[in-house]
Amino acid sequence: MPVIEELSELFLRMPVALYRTTEGGKILAANTAMANLLGYVTVEELMTDLATIETVYVDPSQRKHWIDEISVANAVNDFDIELKRSDGSTVWVRDTARAIRDVDGRIAYFEGALIDQTEKIKAKRASDEFLATVSHELRNPIAVMLGMGEELANNYDTFSDEDRRDMARLIARQADDAAWLIEDLLVAYRADVGRVVVSPQDFEIVKETERVLEVVDQPIELQVRGEESRVHADPRRARQIIRNLVSNAIRYGGEQVFVRIEPTGDRVEVRVCDDGEAIPQQELERIFKPFETGTGEQHPKSVGLGLSVARKLARLMEGDLTYRHVEGFSCFVLSLPSV
Repeated sequence: MPVIEELSELFLRMPVALYRTTEGGKILAANTAMANLLGYVTVEELMTDLATIETVYVDPSQRKHWIDEISVANAVNDFDIELKRSDGSTVWVRDTARAIRDVDGRIAYFEGALIDQTEKIKAKRASDEFLATVSHELRNPIAVMLGMGEELANNYDTFSDEDRRDMARLIARQADDAAWLIEDLLVAYRADVGRVVVSPQDFEIVKETERVLEVVDQPIELQVRGEESRVHADPRRARQIIRNLVSNAIRYGGEQVFVRIEPTGDRVEVRVCDDGEAIPQQELERIFKPFETGTGEQHPKSVGLGLSVARKLARLMEGDLTYRHVEGFSCFVLSLPSV
């Protein structure tokens, strides 16, 4: 094909995905980076497998919008498109292209470059969902505090002392939930989590875990094994991590949830376990990335510290956060240095 013969070695070797297509979608030329982006090893494989470029569009209407824009303006800049790869997965790309016209002004072909935007778009969407969920979850405790506060202010004398104490406890509990959520956000959005201040000291991890479980919406069994449960860490940050692990287990795990504390060598482990499905091996690294959760669609959206930041905080305290599946239970394990 004459068009391919005109291609320079630079075009073929460029690490950026480059292409030429006709208005009808026929692929006239591509480089290796373009082939790789769409899941092919060589340009020849791509050219053989794809009759037209339209077949790789997840939403074919995007191609029409792209044609309409470039036909009028002779160029498109930063046009985001979701494309199908040869293995069935998809990739988001940012397309920048121009129309090449013949001597009569008719479009001869288009040429352009694709930049992989998949991770950026996924992160943006996850962040948007995160912020929307934050707004929703903050409204819940705030609404309860406002409602209970107004009741007490307007009808104080109509309640018994016991009722007033119960309402005050509920307000305090909801305020605690809101405060923890805000603290999670402050930590999660730090540009450098490694600079978060931790203040290690010796303390009983059992007592701090009990503090967390006191304000959980459902009863959680606490199992303490062994006699040693003193650790050297930051009690506030330890509670923060445990609270989020318990919250995740309730939201994402099975019906049975328990917390087990036991010494192991020079460490004390806090295991937060549930009888839900095991996390597949291929997902283990992904769930410790920012804004990630498991893929189960049955789980409600939640917000919290996040496993990524929780692990970093654990390591700042010379500990760690890992996952194990033991005897039918999914367990996130916080290990801290023992005293």
